[in-house]
Amino acid sequence: MRHGHLLISLLAIVLSSCKSDPYAGDENQKVKLKKDTHSNYVFDEDVTNENGSMSYEIFVRSFYDSDGDGIGDLNGVTLKLPYLQEMGIKTVWLMPINPSPSYHGYDVKDYYDIHPDYGTINDLDNLVSEANKLNIDIMMDMVLNHSSRSHPAFRQSYNDYINNNEGADSKKDWYHWSTTNIGAKYGDLYYECGFGSDMPDFNLDSTSLRAEIDNICKFWIQDHGIKGFRLDAVYHYYNTNTAKNVAFLNWLDSTVKKYNPNFYMVGEAWIGDSVLTGYSASTMESFFKFDNATGGDKSLVNVAKGFNATNIFNSMYKYESNIKKNNPKAYSSYFLSNHDQDRISKNFNEIQNKLAASILGLLPGTSFMYYGEEIQLVGTRTTGMYDDGTDVKRRLPLIWSKNDKTGECSFPQPERKDLDNVQQVELGINDQLKRNYSLLNHYKKVVNVRNKYPFIKNGLMTSAQSLLDTDLQSIIAYKIEDQTTHEYIIVVHNLSEYNMEVAAPGTQIVDEINTSRRVPEIKNGKLRIGRYSTVVIK
Repeated sequence: MRHGHLLISLLAIVLSSCKSDPYAGDENQKVKLKKDTHSNYVFDEDVTNENGSMSYEIFVRSFYDSDGDGIGDLNGVTLKLPYLQEMGIKTVWLMPINPSPSYHGYDVKDYYDIHPDYGTINDLDNLVSEANKLNIDIMMDMVLNHSSRSHPAFRQSYNDYINNNEGADSKKDWYHWSTTNIGAKYGDLYYECGFGSDMPDFNLDSTSLRAEIDNICKFWIQDHGIKGFRLDAVYHYYNTNTAKNVAFLNWLDSTVKKYNPNFYMVGEAWIGDSVLTGYSASTMESFFKFDNATGGDKSLVNVAKGFNATNIFNSMYKYESNIKKNNPKAYSSYFLSNHDQDRISKNFNEIQNKLAASILGLLPGTSFMYYGEEIQLVGTRTTGMYDDGTDVKRRLPLIWSKNDKTGECSFPQPERKDLDNVQQVELGINDQLKRNYSLLNHYKKVVNVRNKYPFIKNGLMTSAQSLLDTDLQSIIAYKIEDQTTHEYIIVVHNLSEYNMEVAAPGTQIVDEINTSRRVPEIKNGKLRIGRYSTVVIK
């Protein structure tokens, strides 16, 4: 028994030590650094989100329920705007909010209204108004590749086609019709439907359809104050034809700019850099970088784990340079994961997750957080080895509190309640806000640093490895420079489990993200940086 008590006592000491310093292990470090004695990350209170470029993706159905029906809604987003402002978020991307027969909303049946589960047009107007007060832009998902089969225009188009109606109100050519099998059958005809029979593809060459799209843009931009569109499936507008896709995007860009010259769009093109580079020839500024997202060949997840980091960043430098040559206003939209991918929480422990957040948050262009990433929300498509046939578990309810379940949403796809069996995180947003050095507070710190340098959004990223005179795979250093004012920063990430020392002559530390709670320093021309940590130098 006495040995048992001794073992328990020793275990308690170890656990106590880990709690006060979860990244202990200095005895194994050749490079010794002082401990950061602050009780939490230090935030620059003078830095706001006003000129920031961090975006936040929300699946409204799973975000916050304001009326107790179990469904997230627009009023719920409005209630949580102060939290998003505190996190430094500049843009909120709302996944589809139009009426739709599906839980996810990517098959729109009315482009001029709000899904009744989410609220009303008045609720959206209130959201936009309150967001403007907090310097937050509202971006909505705009699905133009296809509609729902239950959209009234689909049936009218079929009738106009078979009756050869070419009058002023004709929608004969809004969809792709054929007497031969090109996808799925409706009545006596077949129609194109790249994303399934419930989602018939639009014919974007139709003059009258383009006039309708123009009206839709005017409605949301001019009449309701939406600041941006996330464009779904741009690669498929013209069946992967880059030249035609770019031509349509140019037309769309000129259309939206009629109603707001500062309106911005980001395109979803789930393709590699070699093809995506061609899209930067359009006048539209930004496209998502799937190569660097989870599952991609050049994943930031792999970088955070220290795998092939130098080669991955070299490819990013090349891509950033190429898109600027095609369009000086072009910039990338980076993300770790989104609603169509497994959540990154499955890949990381907390310290690796923090490093991934630091990498994402200090890249050029715009960076996107997927709701819940800041608390390691859990969600993968598969159960064991089996594909569940739905992405619903990638879009699970956000946890706001361990104990207070006010506002927490129900499982988002009721007909698949059989999948409502995920062991979710315990600590929610409110819990992690109060927890010093939590992952959430780490994200908050990273965004605070990012927002200090507004030129990051349009800056050019180039390698700075030569400045540090190192070829270490565990050290990534790059420069982001404003091409007009030549203001710049140099970002240095230590991907290693060890404190590192590298040459950094003539520089000084201007910001630090001490993931391992060790204070970096420049001494005798050498930068000494803690494990898994990040510094900004000049």
